[in-house]
Amino acid sequence: MDKVSQYRKCVQTLLRQYAQTDVVDDGVDVQLIFDTERDHYQWMNVGWQQLHRVYRCVVHFDKLLVI
Repeated sequence: MDKVSQYRKCVQTLLRQYAQTDVVDDGVDVQLIFDTERDHYQWMNVGWQQLHRVYRCVVHFDKLLVI
């Protein structure tokens, strides 16, 4: 496995682990978005808290740079 593939796997694993411990209300979903072709990785909270829309980016990794 090359370095880029390793980093992609590590980022996805970390986001999954941290997102599992996210405390959200009943109307709010935790969404993980993995675009491995363009190297975009996001952890989002999306939904409703009573009458307020929740659309929150918790973590966003963009373009993994391997040196």
